[in-house]
Amino acid sequence: MENRKKEKNNHKNEGKNLLEWVVFAVSIVLVVAILGYLSYKTATHTTSPPDILIEYNPDPTDTAPYRYHVKIKNVGGETAEQVSLELVLLSGNSVLEKAELQLSFVPQASEREGWLIFSQDPEKADTLIARVVGFKKP
Repeated sequence: MENRKKEKNNHKNEGKNLLEWVVFAVSIVLVVAILGYLSYKTATHTTSPPDILIEYNPDPTDTAPYRYHVKIKNVGGETAEQVSLELVLLSGNSVLEKAELQLSFVPQASEREGWLIFSQDPEKADTLIARVVGFKKP
């Protein structure tokens, strides 16, 4: 009989304690929340074409005094491939110089950066224009 009592006590001690139940409950809540969020994003996602924004700032060095740091952001809903952009120095209506930058791809909601170097002093120009020349959808 004593063996049976010990076996019953052992079975009672083998049950889950409070910490295990709390960890289990938190895990279930996290899994359900993540699946719910992903389902919501999948159901409400709308595709939009790539939308490329350009930011540029002078970034001179000793060897490249007319260098510009360029940031390219894709705020659209799809990836842009073979992105081509240019910075143009204008004086009046005449083009003093063009500098071009090619990027293999710019994924949606991402940022890429590069540098363009002019051979002429941009201070001599009236205007510096940055524009996206073209891109394609993969």
